[in-house]
Amino acid sequence: MIPSISNAKETTEEMRKAFKNLYANAVSCSDLSAIQSITLPDGACKEGGWKLDGCKEGSGRDMEGAVTLDWRADPFESMSDLTLVVYDGSGGVPYHVHTILMAFGGRRSGLVVDQMKQQQKKSGGSKQSSSSGSKNNTNAPDGKEYTIEIYVPALAAKYIPTLLDYIYGSTLRFTTSNAPPFRYLSNKFDIRDLHTQVSKSFISQDLELNTAPQYCIAADELKDFELRDKALRIMAERMERMNVNLLNGMSPRLMRSLVQCDKLECGGVVLSEKVAMWLRCRDAAEKEGSSVIPLTDEDFYWLTHVQLMPQVSPHEALFYLNYGANYPQVMNEIGPGSIKSRCLAACSGSWALDNLTAHLDNPEKRSMKLYENLEMDMKVQVLESSLVGAKKLMGERDQLSSSRDVRENDVQLSDEIMYQSIQKQYTSSSKVSKVIVMGAGIAPANGVYIYNPNSAANKSQQKDFPNMTIYEKEAVWNQSRVTFVLYPTSAGQYYTQYKLAVRLNNKMIVFYNSPTVMGVNGVSSRGESGAPLPEQGWEVEGEGVHPPPQFVGKIVQPVSIERSSLTKSV
Repeated sequence: MIPSISNAKETTEEMRKAFKNLYANAVSCSDLSAIQSITLPDGACKEGGWKLDGCKEGSGRDMEGAVTLDWRADPFESMSDLTLVVYDGSGGVPYHVHTILMAFGGRRSGLVVDQMKQQQKKSGGSKQSSSSGSKNNTNAPDGKEYTIEIYVPALAAKYIPTLLDYIYGSTLRFTTSNAPPFRYLSNKFDIRDLHTQVSKSFISQDLELNTAPQYCIAADELKDFELRDKALRIMAERMERMNVNLLNGMSPRLMRSLVQCDKLECGGVVLSEKVAMWLRCRDAAEKEGSSVIPLTDEDFYWLTHVQLMPQVSPHEALFYLNYGANYPQVMNEIGPGSIKSRCLAACSGSWALDNLTAHLDNPEKRSMKLYENLEMDMKVQVLESSLVGAKKLMGERDQLSSSRDVRENDVQLSDEIMYQSIQKQYTSSSKVSKVIVMGAGIAPANGVYIYNPNSAANKSQQKDFPNMTIYEKEAVWNQSRVTFVLYPTSAGQYYTQYKLAVRLNNKMIVFYNSPTVMGVNGVSSRGESGAPLPEQGWEVEGEGVHPPPQFVGKIVQPVSIERSSLTKSV
């Protein structure tokens, strides 16, 4: 049965008075018992009256559950007293809500409270509407109609209904895609609890390398610069591990901000490969019909700037030469820092030369579309650069071969000198202490070192440390006759450290040093003459070449046993 108009008006008027009392008592929305205690007029639940969910027929207090407010319901039936108009650039959408939840509830909006106060001040306490051209909302407790207009980006406007559901008591479930809009809306509407949940509880845990591009793109659209810059720093610090496919949605401006970030940790060669892959993904998306922001000459210039990528990967050099044809202002620059010069230098490397010669030798077997698509003038420059590179590589190989021959000759001569010294010691009647060095990066330094008491170094050393010995080895190093020396030095009051050096023009050049060992004034901690010589743990020092000696040890001669002693023992 449809209620009569007079009954409907009376019922609505009485319900308005009940809600007005609720406003006057400043009841919090979290106190649902206060809402449930509203005395509804008799007949509100009877046939011919207004039917509420969970309400039994009888008096207004005889009902099960609370009165449920719903912003989605008809504004007259739900007694909406606030109109929220949201603009996103394509028009405004009105939402009929309730001030009791928007301004007084536990999830209240500070923005709504401030706007209502401003409208009350402007109206001067009058019953007129604060917005021009609007009618009085008879549902409002004070007889006023509150209208709040707000402008938000389109991405945030999509989540206004979900935000209102949250204010009305629903639970939000955050994801990587909706977290930036909710962070923006919580800031815009000044909802503190929501901002804490989305920023500190969710985004702080969810923002990492793989999700950073999505956060960066959304935050930039929402003009949330703090979140955008944080995502950029995460990507910049681990750029070498970044999956370029995730950067597909990045605009040229954002990509420039990424490569120019002061936290960028990426070598120029690797960065040139990352940028080239991003350009390919961008072109592929454009061919598929996706909306792509055009790349300007300025964007291409800064993305390939010499300070960011001083060297270009040889794998991408031909790609940049082809792609740069669309940006003649950048490609026409001259000088070693220009992108064209860096690409031509990359084409003169061994890898590029091998691939280009293989293509020129057999184009059908080894296709190179990037080279064939170049203009004739650019092809000539690539070939010229390749010729220069080939000559340079041949010179480096000749020099390397010559250096290898010199080193091998030094080692051979050093070995001959060492064998002659050892042979002299074996033919002499005196016993001589020897040390062997193995595995040093300087090849002539390896071999047998002999203690020569008559050497100038040993004579001067004997004055201060009579029990310490200096071992020497004659050799040829860098085509010069030199003496390698193994000698002890003081490393503190109770410790000794050995050095392996070369004596050249009365000057000692240290190459390696040993770990420190206990021994004072030529006596070791075990009472032996001289501090013990460390066999391992040596390190490179000064002009030494890796690796350091892998083994350094004394050569112990076997004890001779006379034949008569063996006969007696038998």
